Amino acid sequence: MRQLSWTDDMMLRAETPATPIQIQLLLIYDPSTAPGGKVTFKGILEELDARLHLADIFRRRLTELPGGLHRPYWVDDPNFDLEYHVRHIGLPQPGDWRQLCIQVARLHARQVDLRRPPWEITVIEGLNSVSGVPKGSFAMALKLHHCAVDGMASVQMIAALHDLAADSPRPAGPDRPWQPDPLPSNAALLSRATLNTALYPWRASGVLASNAPKAARGLAGLPSKLIGGAVRTAARGAVPSFPPKTRFNQTVSPHRVFEARFHDLADFKRIKASVPGATINDVALAYVGGALRAYLDGHGELPGESLVAACPMSVRKPGDTTSNGNELFGRLQTLGTDIADPIKRLAAIAESTAGSRSDAKSNATNRLLELIGTVPTSLLGMTAKAASALPISGPTVANTTVTNVPGPTEPLFFSGARLVRAAGLGPLVGGANLIHVVASYNGTLSISATADRDALPDPARYAACMDESFGELLAGAD
Repeated sequence: MRQLSWTDDMMLRAETPATPIQIQLLLIYDPSTAPGGKVTFKGILEELDARLHLADIFRRRLTELPGGLHRPYWVDDPNFDLEYHVRHIGLPQPGDWRQLCIQVARLHARQVDLRRPPWEITVIEGLNSVSGVPKGSFAMALKLHHCAVDGMASVQMIAALHDLAADSPRPAGPDRPWQPDPLPSNAALLSRATLNTALYPWRASGVLASNAPKAARGLAGLPSKLIGGAVRTAARGAVPSFPPKTRFNQTVSPHRVFEARFHDLADFKRIKASVPGATINDVALAYVGGALRAYLDGHGELPGESLVAACPMSVRKPGDTTSNGNELFGRLQTLGTDIADPIKRLAAIAESTAGSRSDAKSNATNRLLELIGTVPTSLLGMTAKAASALPISGPTVANTTVTNVPGPTEPLFFSGARLVRAAGLGPLVGGANLIHVVASYNGTLSISATADRDALPDPARYAACMDESFGELLAGAD
């Protein structure tokens, strides 16, 4: 058994029926490279079954302690049924991109069943009119609860399910057929909870003793940094404040929309080169800023102040190849929506992000995560539930979320079919009902938007704003 970390546990406790905390990967395949030029649903089931042993999470589910006394544990599911987790649907013809987006958004709005391993795959056939995708392609929508994986871990899971060539043999099977471990008894779970409770003061004191002095030094310098930032902001003639509230900062409904655009990574590198010190992630932030600026301006709702994005960051240590759990932290980043010139917007973003990439800040983040992890689970749980129950009437912290997930740099194949496109969908939380996922794969970079349908009733229009923002950045880089 493996117990959830406090960050994984918060993914569970923050969830509501209207805001399922899950991620989804949209993977589109060209079956012409497969043997015989086609892939059957039966073949997909066989391929998945042959690879389940490569990722424990596929056959593990959660078990709660009696009374919720401590964080849940991952245990083997004795009733695992592959065909429950893998579904099969077809798009009505013509099978175009908008139809696919609507179907994927509907799938994303439904909660996964936490009484079973928290993942689903929906095979979608009939992609016959999707621009840039060969006729007869199919998609797989892989949905996972966020308590099981973060974005980086999901990429590693995808790598386990794919080959580097269409004719690669399947990986070697396990040494022996899978047999689930017996489920723990309530007495065993209570015994573990009692032991963890008894050891808690010792563990907490150890973490605090090693990290508190460093954290205290960091906190001691925080006021001067905040004051310094306020002074610099005031010097530019602006008043420091929370970000403006927009249509994307309202109560979240249970309904979702999805859109994505796919670009040549070489074009993003060309844009990046136009501003010394900029990164691909900076270009993505400027792209999102431009799209939001165009969309809100078109609706007569563009604020005079810049919108702000919450940017989750992986704090996995170099070489960490595990596929379980979340190792995330976040920062806030202005998007330059108050800057019309796309290259000036990129330059402003690059300047503001430069300081967040230092190793020192990464180490401080890891220390902070350890310190938060010493807070009793019951207290963290009450905090999460209280926050989710509050009405969205306080100040806006961020207008959207932008998360970057680097993917494989070489082509991948599933059951012989070549993966031609990949995009991601993320969770929405109260007060932030728009998330952008930036994902790279084999020289292509996708930027997708998942939103509450009430906040973004016209996703195709937002997609046009994304295209417009990209075009302006590319033209400015020439």
